[in-house]
Amino acid sequence: MTLFAFVADDFTGATDALWQFRRFGLTGSLVTDAARLHEADDAYDVIGVATTARAAADPVPVVLPVLKAMAALRPLVIQYKVCSTFDSSPAHGSIGAVIAALHRDGLARGPVPVLAAQPELGRYTWFANHFVRSGAEVHRLDRYPPMRDHPITPASEADLRIRLAEQGAGPIGWLPASPPPSEETYRALGENAAFVADAHTEDHVRTLGRLLVADARSRGGPLYCVGSGGLSYALAFAHVAAAGAGKRQEIEPLGPAAPVLVVSGSRSPITARQIDTAERAGWRVLDASAGLRGGGAAAGSGGSFAGLLAEVAESLGEGRHTIVQSTRGPARDPAIIGDLLGRVASVAVRAGLVGRLVVAGGDTSGQVVAALGARSLDVVAALAPGAPVCVLTSDDPACDGLEVALKGGQVGGDDYFLAVAR
Repeated sequence: MTLFAFVADDFTGATDALWQFRRFGLTGSLVTDAARLHEADDAYDVIGVATTARAAADPVPVVLPVLKAMAALRPLVIQYKVCSTFDSSPAHGSIGAVIAALHRDGLARGPVPVLAAQPELGRYTWFANHFVRSGAEVHRLDRYPPMRDHPITPASEADLRIRLAEQGAGPIGWLPASPPPSEETYRALGENAAFVADAHTEDHVRTLGRLLVADARSRGGPLYCVGSGGLSYALAFAHVAAAGAGKRQEIEPLGPAAPVLVVSGSRSPITARQIDTAERAGWRVLDASAGLRGGGAAAGSGGSFAGLLAEVAESLGEGRHTIVQSTRGPARDPAIIGDLLGRVASVAVRAGLVGRLVVAGGDTSGQVVAALGARSLDVVAALAPGAPVCVLTSDDPACDGLEVALKGGQVGGDDYFLAVAR
């Protein structure tokens, strides 16, 4: 029986959501095409679909058909998985537009719970305002440089009620975490289109999970929710605690892999530090822009793209861990960079040169996974919160069974790439 289903607005978030369920002993799979949902019916406790909705001007046509199709699986809860930094705007990946569509199409019955917090990643919500921990400091979302200055979805406001209202969600309520909310407090939010739930600790997340699972069990159809991997964690914990079954899984150790190929379209300073750390450790770092011709168009064959492929092949052929990145230097069109990095990864993997693949950047991950012809992914280990390692399934034998880590730009410590290789 499918207990939980989720649609993710990008591929890195999708693998994080799946890991949150899998770490509590629930079985699950992440598919790349909603047409494959029927294959998972009753086969898993959890089924997810990864999309590229976050990069879409209007995510509703991308995710709403999947959210509707998931209702046929009759899960307790259907989650729209979004980033814990709430990457969205009225013009790109609007979370508010999805909430409005859930009501307009009669899927949501009552307010849609929204949990952006994910304490283990240093993402907190308090008084409906969202915060991000970076090192020893905690920043309000609109004062956190990577989000304040984000090239596509800059955060100009930390109050998530205002953000959602600006995106057309409708009236937005607020559920405080202190004192712990009761069932009566929860149900009093019924006049709103959605409500933002506070959470600063794991206990806050677990309390909300209990309320949501209890609500879902009382319904005749699924409860639709919106949230980060923190919401996935909340649902998994609450189900296992209520059922008295399952157990929290230990993180499985990974054996060393050589060579590792990293392709990075992320512009995050966190990813930049990870690249710097790997380079100091002897990894080869190549500039993805070397594979582009003037004017920003990708070279289809010959010229600079062929030269970049030759450098990648030479480095991997020597057994050297290699990074192809557009993180440094001037920003370029994300779609063009994603396409380029997808073709680089595809050629290298199909040539048998890659021991383990890492993709940095949510939008880039979708393009790279598509280039590899992935049918599904399953989580096998976690090297850092929010960035698990998966095994990819594909009809192409050269790609089938590939170990791949899809890492959000702002996820992981400075030594993340080194840890992937160990």
